[in-house]
Amino acid sequence: MPSRKVPTSIQHQPRGRLQPSDWVWAGFRALVQGGPQALRVEPIARELGTTKGSFYWHFADLAALRTAMLEAWEQVATADITAAVQQSGLPAYEQLLLLVEKVSAPPDAEAGGNAVEPAIRDWGRTDPIARQVLERVDCQRLTDLRDFFGATGLVPTAAAQAAAVFYATVIGLESLRLTAGMSMREPLRAVAERLLAPR
Repeated sequence: MPSRKVPTSIQHQPRGRLQPSDWVWAGFRALVQGGPQALRVEPIARELGTTKGSFYWHFADLAALRTAMLEAWEQVATADITAAVQQSGLPAYEQLLLLVEKVSAPPDAEAGGNAVEPAIRDWGRTDPIARQVLERVDCQRLTDLRDFFGATGLVPTAAAQAAAVFYATVIGLESLRLTAGMSMREPLRAVAERLLAPR
């Protein structure tokens, strides 16, 4: 689930001396534009208007950048969203609607925009480390969703099924948003309301 806010530790800094976050953001843009094979120091440095020396000031090697990207995505796109919804103080049903709003908002263009999460999923198909993080994120999101649905009164089995349907809808809509320009908010809210409708 893409997030719209970035932890202070990886927020984009004003132009000037580059920060690790600048390389992380540029890494996401490279991933979106060229796939995992585009995650190379020299072209990313060119895109940032700097040299490879700047990269090695912040990262030991390319693997360290890739790890930083995956950690940032996991934090921003999962942990931060769940925490924001849980800390809202809203009733359980309203929390689910808030979750719809948060996961439907377009990702920051600085981090690759609408294409970033599909690009990360593609990355996970060929890179074992990316795949491990992707699997962990998917499991955590399903757990969080099961808890959100369970808090509305669904029994555990129904909550788990609702979580799976809701999450599959998110993934599908993210793809359609990218290829067909489809808005996520309205269809995702309709799915959430259907899943919570009395039977």
